[in-house]
Amino acid sequence: MSTKLTPAEKAAEARAEKIAFMIMGAIVAALVVGFLIKGVAGVGLVALATVPVIYLLLVTMAGGKG
Repeated sequence: MSTKLTPAEKAAEARAEKIAFMIMGAIVAALVVGFLIKGVAGVGLVALATVPVIYLLLVTMAGGKG
């Protein structure tokens, strides 16, 4: 089993990693904004709203086997 990646595979992996970091950054920013606007209740609302997003990210990372 080889662990070598082609340049195209490396580029695709780097792109996917960048997108994942941007999504996680957006989630953290939403939690901060929710806290600033509505306090602890806002954090709860944002956290509840991000549960489906996190589930979809996990399914996508698993190769679409949900």
